[in-house]
Amino acid sequence: MKRFFAASVASMALAVTVAAAQQTPPAQQTPPTPAQQTPPQDPSKDQQKVPDVTLQGCVTQGSGPTVFVLNNARVRPDDQNEKAKSFVIVAGAEDLMLKNHVNHEVTITGQAEAKVAPVPPPGQTVAEKDLPRLTAKTVTMVSDRCTNSSR
Repeated sequence: MKRFFAASVASMALAVTVAAAQQTPPAQQTPPTPAQQTPPQDPSKDQQKVPDVTLQGCVTQGSGPTVFVLNNARVRPDDQNEKAKSFVIVAGAEDLMLKNHVNHEVTITGQAEAKVAPVPPPGQTVAEKDLPRLTAKTVTMVSDRCTNSSR
């Protein structure tokens, strides 16, 4: 009987110890150092989308069969005071068929990089890699040849 009583007391002691261990709050963690903290995300940054722009200019063949450049691009093609720009055209859709518009004057709607191309030396052009990108969503032909104002 003594053995039974001793085993019962030992079992009770073990059960109390386990129950007490489950109810003890976890050890407090040290707060992260400033280097470990991640900065809060700026929700307005995710909402800042580049607005679409419509440019008119001349499509020319770039350095490869799938590389195209929009030269003398203007938002207001009739405004001769507006400085014309050039963009590397990135097709935002597969059905734009840019190769069919080489040497045509077109209007392209899409998102343009704000990057400013460097000024080339006289008689030379800016390298394609230095041109801002224009991600084209739509292409509409204006003329089947580039006009003087677009060249």
